[in-house]
Amino acid sequence: MLNLRYLPLSFLLGTTFLLGCPKQPIPGEGDNLNPQVEFVQGVKTLQKLDRKTGAVDYATAFAYFQSAVNLKPDFANAAYNAGWSAEQMGKTTDAVKFYQKAYDATPSQNFLEALADAMIDNGQSDESIVLYQTYVEQNPTDIEARYSLIKALTESQKMDEALLQASELLTADSENITVYRLLSRAFYQADQYDMSLLCAEKANEMLKDVAKKTGKQVQEDSGILNNMGVTYLTMKDEAKAIDAFQRAINVDANHAEANLNLGFIALNSGNYIYALERFDASLTSAPNNFEAKIGKAIALRGTQDFVEAKKLYDQLLESDKNNRIVYFNAATLEAKYNKDYKIAQKLLETYQAKNPTDTDVAERLAELSTLQEEETRKKEEETARKKAEEERQIRQQEKMKELKTAVSSLQTDADALSSCTDAIESGAVEMAMMVLEQGNMVIEANEIEMAADVIPFILDTQESLNALKDVCGGGTPAPEEAPEETPVPE
Repeated sequence: MLNLRYLPLSFLLGTTFLLGCPKQPIPGEGDNLNPQVEFVQGVKTLQKLDRKTGAVDYATAFAYFQSAVNLKPDFANAAYNAGWSAEQMGKTTDAVKFYQKAYDATPSQNFLEALADAMIDNGQSDESIVLYQTYVEQNPTDIEARYSLIKALTESQKMDEALLQASELLTADSENITVYRLLSRAFYQADQYDMSLLCAEKANEMLKDVAKKTGKQVQEDSGILNNMGVTYLTMKDEAKAIDAFQRAINVDANHAEANLNLGFIALNSGNYIYALERFDASLTSAPNNFEAKIGKAIALRGTQDFVEAKKLYDQLLESDKNNRIVYFNAATLEAKYNKDYKIAQKLLETYQAKNPTDTDVAERLAELSTLQEEETRKKEEETARKKAEEERQIRQQEKMKELKTAVSSLQTDADALSSCTDAIESGAVEMAMMVLEQGNMVIEANEIEMAADVIPFILDTQESLNALKDVCGGGTPAPEEAPEETPVPE
């Protein structure tokens, strides 16, 4: 089924609309406005990325499409694009309004899908069901619409009606793989996880059978595998969930949801490099996926790439100036990692001004204040520690100088008393030599921490030698040993 919601907006641009485009016009302003020209300008706006942020100006594009619809109410493509642009900005009420206009002008399956999905996102699930039921009654052979009706019933937790629709389709075609996929989703919504997995496995086995019969390479369905992975995660079986997601990306390397799920699992385990790979793969197939961008920003932060993380948050804020998650995560990056509390505070206060009733932002600001105080305290402690360390090193250097002086003095006196009998017999000189050996070892190794410990021994030994100076000073040196006399024969 062709789904216009996921095609480039230029797909809806007719070649007859390319003439007479005004230069840098303002949406809805000017004389003799042409709905086709307004439409073209809207498409061009969507195709143009901001040079600095890479963001798309959805608001201006929406204004152009809205102007085109105002000028030509049955302009289905313009109404569709207005709804799509509104959806990108998170304005689901406007999306429903303009998708409805597109569907009213051209009641096609494609516009029906867009309108119904927007209704579900806007909390209008029951209305989407009525919409599908009416369409199915008018188009009983449109099996794609029946599938969509089952999805809508599932989203609204109307399991009995969803199962009834599925049963009718299986009665007509017992080998309908799509119905088993839908049943897997329905049972998941009903918390019947074993049945969900059973239907998913059934769909995959049927795919394998089809492949064998047609001689094609046996290949599983990436979407089914991703749903199985989500089910296993819900059942707290992460190992099987990871296996299912891995199988999904083996089939489709850039499968948006499977890569996204693996990315968040990797984030939770602290494997930021692998998480970054998976988010990038997800964004390859779904470049505007908000969750993938948020996950990537967190992964960039985890890999210490704060500059790129900040750039990504700036892009997200530029494209959606009121997103709570982006403001909070961007503030966390600035406060905890960039240590820029002023920017973090500004981000939170900007969000608070737009959302004064959000009590969480006040708590975040209080946490930020506490964090800043803690950081200030740590800096003060670190400054004091460095100062104390510098002072300690100065004292140690002074002690080393004192040690060198004491060693030199002790060496001089020990040398002077080395020939004194009393000094030798007292053992003072021998002790001095031993102490000097230790002192010189400390000096040669420049062990400044040990200088203060050695000095007392040097001084004590010095006192012992000082006490011998009076005794040995001018005293009789120890006599040299007389040589043995040789007898002289008579």
